[in-house]
Formats: sequence, structure tokens, C-alpha cells
Amino acid sequence: MSILTLQNVNKKYNQAMEFAIKDVSFDVKEGEILALVGESGSGKTTLLRLIAGLEHPDSGIISLSGQKIVEGKKSVPAHERQVGMVFQDYALFPHLTILENVKFGLKGSKEEVNRIAKETLNLVGLKEDFNKYPHQLSGGQQQRVALARAIAPNPKILLMDEPFSNLDAMLKDQVREEIRQIIKKTGITAIFVTHDTKDALSTADRIAILHKGYLQQIDIPKVLYENPVNPYVANFFGKRNEIMAIPTEEGYHTSFGFITDPEAKKYKGKVKLLFRPEHGEVVQRDGQQLTGKIVKISYFGSHQMVKLADDEGKRVTIRTNPGRSFEGMDRACFYLWKYDVEEAF
Repeated sequence: MSILTLQNVNKKYNQAMEFAIKDVSFDVKEGEILALVGESGSGKTTLLRLIAGLEHPDSGIISLSGQKIVEGKKSVPAHERQVGMVFQDYALFPHLTILENVKFGLKGSKEEVNRIAKETLNLVGLKEDFNKYPHQLSGGQQQRVALARAIAPNPKILLMDEPFSNLDAMLKDQVREEIRQIIKKTGITAIFVTHDTKDALSTADRIAILHKGYLQQIDIPKVLYENPVNPYVANFFGKRNEIMAIPTEEGYHTSFGFITDPEAKKYKGKVKLLFRPEHGEVVQRDGQQLTGKIVKISYFGSHQMVKLADDEGKRVTIRTNPGRSFEGMDRACFYLWKYDVEEAF
């Protein structure tokens, strides 16, 4: 069941030449975590602000829990939408304890407000820090306070703007998992904005890719990564290798060697073979399909990236395990176990 629906939403800022959001439509299911992903200027933050009620679209309909909160010039005020918001800088009050931060804005009796705030802080794992101030907490703890404050009023939907951008690399993986677990435990529907594909792939149930205001594709992470609808979506998750090839009845002739593939006979002219580094495998023996000159080997701890070149200098990158040795080798053989084929015009 969908809790949020956007229908043909458009937004152009004053004096702007291009739309910030152009004809965007999608649904968000109840209990789902959706990531809005894109480069700077893609429209992802504008879209979040339109849902929150901090901006008004030029046209389109936004519905929340079956109620139209935006239609034409009519709009439900932001404070009446029952939307929780976690800002990029957390926006905690420095002069209030974390308990007082979470209590801020809650309605009800003093006892009820105190109970809800403490229960929510317990939920996010801060039950022993009620009387601490924000500056006494780590970045990850501050983020959990901001999350607790947003979910304490029991909103219909939670919106988060770049929730992981202020965290260092050491904390990111841990906090991503903690935030996902907390959101799933509450059953709340959440949308977060990020430019980091790793944040999106590891945290979201579905991902919406935006580019220059247009929605490119929305789907589960595996489908987006393995079956992108266009080159922009494909390269957004890391640039793909590209090899030009001539199809025959038996396979493809390339500058790195021959690839046996009976599907090649479907193509009449030159094609591009597109593949990610992990869709190839380097092997240290002859007789394999492809071969290239070793240009560079980069070690990343969990894996190595091997850059290979053909006789004309065209390069591809293959991911391989960290224990493989290339000492004394100037060439390497490799094969592809997965690739996409596009006609080259």
C-alpha cells in the first residue's frame, strides 16, 4: 500500500532557466525506505522540500496517506503534514540536553511528553545520555538524537537530508546500519537524500535516481545496479568499461581478443560491450578469451583493481582478489562473465 504519491510534480525557481523538478511521478510504499540520489543540482533536495512543505510546486499533486497535501495552488501547511525532518546539520539546540531536544515540540501532559522522549531515546540507544548536551556526543550520537526528535511525534513519514554526510568514513558503515535498523523497528516510512551511492545501496529498499530534475529510474538496488535503463544510471554507480566489438556468427572480435557468444549473430554492425570491473576475472594462464598489457595495479585492502590496455592503448579495469600476485608479469589474461551489448552508431 502506498503512503506517499507524487503525480506530475514540477518546480522552477524564479529566474531559473531550467526546471529544478520536471514531471516527477512515483509512489512510496508504507514502511519503505527510499533514497533520492543524484548529483548537485539534480533536484533531490528540492523534491524533499516539496514533500515537507518547505517549497510549493508549480504544478502537480502530492498525496500523503490518501490526503492530497498539494494540488494546484492549494497546500497543507508544513506543520500540519505530520512529517518528521532530519536536517543535514542535525539542527540540535546546543543549550538544551538531548532529552530536552527530543521533548521540544511534543504535545501532551508533562508526564506523557517526558515518557515519549525517554522511550524514543531508548529506542535509538541513548538511554544513559539523557542529561548530556549535544557537544558532549559523537557525530553518530548527535544524528541519533536528531532522529529521535523527528520520530518522537510519530510522523506519517520521515524525511532526511544527507543524513550521513557529516560522518567520517570510520563511522559511516556503523551508523548506516544503526539508522536502518531503528527505522525498520519503528515501521515508519522514510525518504532520505544522498549523493553517495554506497549510502543508497546499503540503506534503502528502493532508490530513485534524479538527473537535471528528471526521474531517471526508480527500483530496488540490485535492479538499478545490474539493469540500468540508460547510460547515466549505469555510470552513476561507477563507470563501466567499454570495449568496441565486431559481431560474427560465433562471437565478438575485440582489440583484447575474441569472445565466444552465439548471441552475437543478432547484431549486424559494430557494438559496444559494457561491463563493470567485478564482471570480469583476471586469470594467470594462457588460453583465455582476452588479454591485455598490465598498466596499473591498485590495492584497496579487500580487492585489487587491475588496469589493462590493448595494443592501441584502450584501457579496461578488472577487479580481482587482494591475494593475487602479478609480480614479474607484463600482461594478463581475463574473461568476462557478464556484459551488456549496445549498438554503436
